[in-house]
Amino acid sequence: LDGLSLEDFVREEGSLPVSRAVHILRQVCGSLKEAHDRGLVHRDVKPHNLMLCRHGGELDVVKVLDFGLVKELENPHTRDITQFARVLGTPLYMAPERLRDPADADARADIYALGAVAFFILTGRRVFETHSEHDLVYQVLNVPAPSIADSGATDAPPILAALVARCLAKD
Repeated sequence: LDGLSLEDFVREEGSLPVSRAVHILRQVCGSLKEAHDRGLVHRDVKPHNLMLCRHGGELDVVKVLDFGLVKELENPHTRDITQFARVLGTPLYMAPERLRDPADADARADIYALGAVAFFILTGRRVFETHSEHDLVYQVLNVPAPSIADSGATDAPPILAALVARCLAKD
């Protein structure tokens, strides 16, 4: 693909302006809605798996990549890679319920991950910045996410800050 992952883009350029971030997030929402409407949960939404591409001269066309951990909700015969309670994915972008029970994933898990992506691209920071995976898991499970406004996205309108906070809610 002709493009750059959101991970690489933010690492190189820093946080995105609100208007550009919203344009990108709307596209990711559309892709996830399409997957969810088909009974699929991505389970590994993160900046590394979201590619900013160029298509037909248009910039910032988002491609959602890596459906390797996808879960099919409607098919009981689908091989569930979490059936043996292994945590697969990236804890920084995992919903608390996925850390508690790796098989517990529905569309809400992708929404939480999208909130963590939004936090990252709007602030240039991770929701939780820790030195160990143990501390990260503890924070994802127990510590309320900071607001994007308090974390560097001072130009974000309150309605966007509230939306990101709802996506990152523990419940």
